[in-house]
Amino acid sequence: MRKLSLALLCMPFISASVWAQSSVTIYGIIDDGLTWSSNQRGKSAFQMQSGISQGNRWGLKGEEDLGGGTRTIFRLEGGFNVNTGAFSQGGREFGRLAYVGLSDRRYGTLTLGRQGEAVGDYIGPFSANGTLPGGILFPHPGDLDNIGVDFHLNNAVKYVSPSVAGLTGVATYSFGGTAGDFVRNSAKSFALQYVNGNLQVAGAYTSIDHPATAVTEGVWTSTNTVDGNYGLAASSYKVFGLGAAYLFEAGRISVDWTQTQFGGLDPALGAKVRGHVTFNTGEVVGSYMVTPALQLGVAYSYTEGNVSANGQEPRYHEVDASADYLLSKTTDIYASATFMHAAGGAVADLAPVLQASSSPNQVALRVGIRKKF
Repeated sequence: MRKLSLALLCMPFISASVWAQSSVTIYGIIDDGLTWSSNQRGKSAFQMQSGISQGNRWGLKGEEDLGGGTRTIFRLEGGFNVNTGAFSQGGREFGRLAYVGLSDRRYGTLTLGRQGEAVGDYIGPFSANGTLPGGILFPHPGDLDNIGVDFHLNNAVKYVSPSVAGLTGVATYSFGGTAGDFVRNSAKSFALQYVNGNLQVAGAYTSIDHPATAVTEGVWTSTNTVDGNYGLAASSYKVFGLGAAYLFEAGRISVDWTQTQFGGLDPALGAKVRGHVTFNTGEVVGSYMVTPALQLGVAYSYTEGNVSANGQEPRYHEVDASADYLLSKTTDIYASATFMHAAGGAVADLAPVLQASSSPNQVALRVGIRKKF
């Protein structure tokens, strides 16, 4: 990250006291690499893909000290595809984050704008997707719970409490913006996080009305065979999540569990069933610093679905492994491998970055480079 005094951006005659109280930081991540997959619609594929270990981004964040422990804060963060130069998040210029607010060391932080929801923000860091450099190639199937942060919330008001004895609370409400209907396309999201030394624990909940229209950049597409059609047809989307991690001297182990519910399914919109569909995912992740520059990681997750209308139970086993080598504090090269096996009539689908396999199995191998600034 690179800090710029506002003195570089403003007129020279503004007093020096203002410079000391205000700052702006420019930051970003660029990730690119090559991915081989064993089966996408019946054929193997070799692809150049960016934003896999972490989403490519650049941003500005800043603060102004108002005195008495209160600050004005803001953040503008956009995603992009480094191979094409195109914006991500549905073509939005600042599609990842865009908010402004006030932060006080006694009363907490209140922000308004486009912001993250609690499951991706607070449970995601316990998952393989959020911990290991395989990133979005290590999702829960279809990224059905948004652990990979495929969508954000528009028109959101978020409050983050100060930490009290290691406990922090988060509450977010997203206004739907539908005239005459305060519920349609709205969302609410909550989290509790506890940190005590090497132990981290968190719980989160997110509920979205009509997800396909409320968060249009989500993975609600017919090509996502895990849950895309359910998302397109659902009138409600709910995710509960729990996560915990313990840090050792040179290693880390974490566990996470999520339950995702799609309700009010309308077959006319593509789900082919009425009623509701529930997915439960459990995961364990381990990583170890072999040397100060080399990290090795492994993970296993199991997902079981239940379709109320017909009793089907799609199931997914996923095994992930990675090696990450630090060339410097801000540059690393990595290799990752993931294997998914589907059962219960399902096909393997490492969505959202690969197309579905034509069989119950899918393998993806990747080498990449990541630069942070």
